[in-house]
Amino acid sequence: MEGYAAAALLVAVGILTFNLIFSRGDEHLTSIQIQELDRLFRQSLTAMGLQPPYPELRDICLVLMGSVIALITYYFTLGRRHRRRREEITHSLICAREKVRRLESELKAIEEMEEDDAKKGKPGRKIRIFMEGAFDLTHYGHVNAFRLGRSLGHELVVGVNSSSTITQCKGPPVMTDEERCTMVSSCRFVDEVISGIPYVMTEDYLLTLMEKYRIDYVVHGDDPVIVDGKDVYAHVKKMGKYKSIPRTEGVSTTDIVGRMLLCNSRTLARKPVSRFMTTSSILTQFRGGMEDPEKDAKIVYIDGDWDMFCARHVNILREAKALGDFLIVGVHNDDLVQKKSCQSGNLPIMDLHERVLSVMGCKYVSDVLLDAPWSIGRDMIKSLRLSVIVGGPRYIEHGQKEDEERYGVAKELKIFQGISSSTSWSPVHDIVKRIQENRQRFQEKIRGKHAKEVEYYKKRYGRV
Repeated sequence: MEGYAAAALLVAVGILTFNLIFSRGDEHLTSIQIQELDRLFRQSLTAMGLQPPYPELRDICLVLMGSVIALITYYFTLGRRHRRRREEITHSLICAREKVRRLESELKAIEEMEEDDAKKGKPGRKIRIFMEGAFDLTHYGHVNAFRLGRSLGHELVVGVNSSSTITQCKGPPVMTDEERCTMVSSCRFVDEVISGIPYVMTEDYLLTLMEKYRIDYVVHGDDPVIVDGKDVYAHVKKMGKYKSIPRTEGVSTTDIVGRMLLCNSRTLARKPVSRFMTTSSILTQFRGGMEDPEKDAKIVYIDGDWDMFCARHVNILREAKALGDFLIVGVHNDDLVQKKSCQSGNLPIMDLHERVLSVMGCKYVSDVLLDAPWSIGRDMIKSLRLSVIVGGPRYIEHGQKEDEERYGVAKELKIFQGISSSTSWSPVHDIVKRIQENRQRFQEKIRGKHAKEVEYYKKRYGRV
């Protein structure tokens, strides 16, 4: 409709323009040649059986010349925009066809593998996918990668690089081996974890590992893995056992470390800035495996900030889940976290949606309450059918008064229960401290990583 309105406007402008031109050129319209042309034109209309009155030649000229101007103007304005839009649609169509081709190829490979297993007397064997990495400061981007990797088969096996080999290649990780393995094993999309994987795997090592753990495909992000000028997965690609997945845009460990470097009491108050686009579909995809509670289920509730979701959070949720059948986790909003943590620096590091996705990725979580209230009231307890309310991580160290504000009603109803792992304040403070103590090393690391990320997006989207 906008195009038609613009075209009509252009015609009107053309007519008015030529009207001005012809208002000064009446002598041309009264010349003998023009009068003779007008007479022939009227005779032609009469011969065609059309009855007068006939349009003036002047009016016909105005319409024709106005239309020409309108068409020329359209070509140089709207026409170019439509042409660009056609090019964008064509590019999207090419990408979609390539994706369909890749999926068809993967489906064919799976069907061939199933046929081969059937011939060998192994019908219904599950396809096992292998992924590996450092997974330091494990975040929802890693969880999404696990989700995508597992979607290419039936079971996902994840190898976690050892701290010693990570240190040799790029410096010591922030989290310990045990913390990183705990995070990966707690992910709802991971079926098995292998610890102590070297940061750079040799061909012999990877082939032995694939045989030992019955790995069908090795999966990695679509960014190349080059060590000493060689592709780490070149031999697997030659075998036809390699699959790639797109990286989760809008989040990276580099970005998160950068936020923590800005988190200190001297920095002006700010809200977390995320470039990740949280859609309803991504929330649905992360919900994989979550089901509604049974009618007589014992429902447990725990709340908190869950900022920089880490191994201590996992241990808290594991203990809470053991107290019932169904665990609901409440996540406080950014303003509330900032207000309650005002004496502890610029928190939260991650915004509400990022923290929600991190919690949803944990296999101990049955459901998530977004923008959870600070004080748990009777109406909320009744509405969610809560049987047990567990004390979550504190915002203030030794914050007994905070406990009374949050869980006073639950204590009155005698459904409150504390657990040892959640009596201390939020684990985010410990993680931020580790980053701050190695500020210079991480700043240099961020500069190098940022340059690589810019180069990746430049190649992927043709950015200049």
